[in-house]
Amino acid sequence: MVKDASRDIVKVRAYSPGRYPILVLELAPNESRTAYHETGYDLDRSKPVEEAWIEDNAIGRHSFIKVDPPEDVPISSLTDYAKERTREIG
Repeated sequence: MVKDASRDIVKVRAYSPGRYPILVLELAPNESRTAYHETGYDLDRSKPVEEAWIEDNAIGRHSFIKVDPPEDVPISSLTDYAKERTREIG
């Protein structure tokens, strides 16, 4: 299980534009993962990513929007966060 029961906040570092955003999350220092709309942003179904991938591939190549500074978001609110970002872009 990815989620630490004692931690219910993650940092959103970036997200993909579009109707069903992919979120790049920092769960702990040096532990970044991508979470997907299709999984309901379930952290147990998220995928680990490396720092270089975030900058070079997600932001550099695929036009993810960098969140600077990263935003603290409750895990239970990730879907709402993604919906709000979709409205801002859309």
